[in-house]
Amino acid sequence: MGLHSAQKKLFPLRGIDGVVQLFDAELRKPEPDLALLSLVLGFVEHFLAVNRVIPVNVPGVRFEPLEPDCPTSCFPTVELGMISALYERFTAQIRGAVDLSQYRRTASVSSRELVKKVSDVIWNSLSRSYFKDRAHIQSLFSLITGTKLDSTGVAFAVVAACQVLGLKDVHLALSEDHAWVIFGKDGEETAEVTWHGKGTKHRRGPQSQPELMKRVGSI
Repeated sequence: MGLHSAQKKLFPLRGIDGVVQLFDAELRKPEPDLALLSLVLGFVEHFLAVNRVIPVNVPGVRFEPLEPDCPTSCFPTVELGMISALYERFTAQIRGAVDLSQYRRTASVSSRELVKKVSDVIWNSLSRSYFKDRAHIQSLFSLITGTKLDSTGVAFAVVAACQVLGLKDVHLALSEDHAWVIFGKDGEETAEVTWHGKGTKHRRGPQSQPELMKRVGSI
């Protein structure tokens, strides 16, 4: 299952207003499409923030001025074809790697084993040779096009992957310097799905440490 027709009708996204329109439409839903929103933001960020000079001559990517007669104020047009291809690649990867029939679920509540499996799928898709706290590697665009994510990006990708699988009880939790997931009835369970600090020690699956659980928000 790919993007819905209502989502497709909003493309191409031209300028900031186009991106805002997509977010407005998604955030009005009970469950915004996290994968779609992350891919769009990552695409825009890649061309506006990763490069010191806007690469206006990229094959297949159009740039339009944000202001008339100002060629330096360009914004990448987000085309449906590119985003749809990345979206389908991500969803196919997750659904192909996780067999829900192998995991216990009660009343639509996910098990710790299932959450860990999803986190393992994301973790194992990452490149092993990069500085994991480099800037601009938090989106699914970074994951799909470069197999790179920082620690918060990994946690977000796990939640987006759970959404793809229909696991509606899994949400992202954030503190000032860490990210993990909450799941289960009323979000009573917690699970580490990434690393904390500079190390890459395997910590996927166990409950979050009490000192990290003073979360400031969840998605």
